[in-house]
Amino acid sequence: MNEGLRRSVVCVAPVLPADVRNYARALSEAGWLRSLVCGGAYHRDSAIGRGIRVIDRVAGTRLVARTANRRVSDEVLATTLVAHPFPEIWGGLAARSGLCGPSVECGDAQLDRLDRFAARLLRTGDRIVIGREDCCERTFAAARRVGAVTVYDLPIAYHAAARQIRDIEQQTFPNVESDSDQWPTYGQGRGRRKDRELNAADQVVAPSDFVRRGLLEVGKSPDGISVIPFGCDPGRPHAAAGDRKPLVLYVGHVSLRKGIPRLLRVWKKLGAYRTHTLRLIGKMMLAPKFLADYAGTYEHVPQVPRSDLWAHYAAAQVFVFPSACDGFGLVLNEALSCGTPVIASTHTGAPGFVTHGQEGLIYPHGEDDQLDSHLEWCLSNPRETAEMGRRAYDLAQRWGWPEYRAAFRGMVTEVLAKP
Repeated sequence: MNEGLRRSVVCVAPVLPADVRNYARALSEAGWLRSLVCGGAYHRDSAIGRGIRVIDRVAGTRLVARTANRRVSDEVLATTLVAHPFPEIWGGLAARSGLCGPSVECGDAQLDRLDRFAARLLRTGDRIVIGREDCCERTFAAARRVGAVTVYDLPIAYHAAARQIRDIEQQTFPNVESDSDQWPTYGQGRGRRKDRELNAADQVVAPSDFVRRGLLEVGKSPDGISVIPFGCDPGRPHAAAGDRKPLVLYVGHVSLRKGIPRLLRVWKKLGAYRTHTLRLIGKMMLAPKFLADYAGTYEHVPQVPRSDLWAHYAAAQVFVFPSACDGFGLVLNEALSCGTPVIASTHTGAPGFVTHGQEGLIYPHGEDDQLDSHLEWCLSNPRETAEMGRRAYDLAQRWGWPEYRAAFRGMVTEVLAKP
């Protein structure tokens, strides 16, 4: 154990997605994590957790499901959790009552209050501060005052790169979305806040080469960026080739940002719907007028319980992820975990993690002809595609969340070793 790091790391994040839970657990297990500062988080068996379950049971609500990324069941993390739920509670009430402006502005205010709260918790002796984007500007300033190293947790494409991609996609497919909230939206000044956070970071941890490229474009030094892919889930169901269906699967929001208009256009042109099923699982964000041109060429499933998703992955011949802008995309790892090969764009976590031609096929985003040829090859070569799926399953066994946690601990040690 690195004795110099004992109980001297502070993490701040508004919610607790899988990556935050895992790196916080990694630091806590090593005895390094002093505090995990979060927004409306609560322990599963706390009074708040029990109350939410009672409300769900009596009122028939789904609050437990909606707060999944705020619920802590891991006793290791519970010992370091410092929750600050009041900004989120107040922001929700203010948005509903009209006391503040658009929800984006309310969200900005919530993040700023969490940032202030975390900054006040820092003390002399803290050696490293890990801040999730949008809620660590003041915390990083406080870290400077106590002499701590700052690590910026950036799980998605940097805002400058995301805006450029959004503009291109919206010009290519105008008016195709019924709900455009899937694109990153910022209140006044949030982009500038992100810039200040990035400038105050000694190191950035990103999940993919795609995120890394966006940081290099705005002048971040390559030495200041660590890429650690998200972990897979080894041990998930793995169907043999003969048990697979003539099915191409996509999971996620069915939206412009996820590249679904391009996928539908290619799928219809290819004519593969005559022999195979394209199944889109997730919330529909595309306009009915646009979808009318593709009626009968795909199957849409609005919602599937997470526990049932694994059967869909395991049944598919191939998983397609044509996203225009994704920091990583955990659905990639879920497909790999079930031995399902992937076809993914370069604007996802596939490049640098999935080897082209081994566990899947990668194509440059926007090169729809290559997406077309990759789909055609997989559907026309089921035996080779099944072998690719076997290698995908092997990759998932080699890189799970334990490997992610070990890599994160190594990154922290290396950062502290720098001058």
